[in-house]
Amino acid sequence: MVFVKWIAIFLVSFAVAFIIIVTFSQPEFQVRVSAHLFAYQTKSLPVWAYVAGALGLGLLAGAAVSIYYNVVLRAAIFKKDRRIKALETELHATQAIPEKFTTPQEPAGDDSF
Repeated sequence: MVFVKWIAIFLVSFAVAFIIIVTFSQPEFQVRVSAHLFAYQTKSLPVWAYVAGALGLGLLAGAAVSIYYNVVLRAAIFKKDRRIKALETELHATQAIPEKFTTPQEPAGDDSF
């Protein structure tokens, strides 16, 4: 079910990206510009290409962070499950000890002070 949820999120994201790209492919957004990044100047590209590239990089970065945390949290859950099983085994072992070592009962009729 979680997989279906993530697929739905990505499908919606790609649908939104498609709408944005179609919007920016209009003649007004076909103007070619170059970006100045620090000392580097990019070649002339349409404005929509920069927006689509930024959106794509954002989606990839978000997916990478999501996958990283998914892997890290699953590893933590796996470690905790192993620890829980070890503690349950130890608990069952300690519950068997009182049966072996019971204290002797005092005789019922011995009330001498």
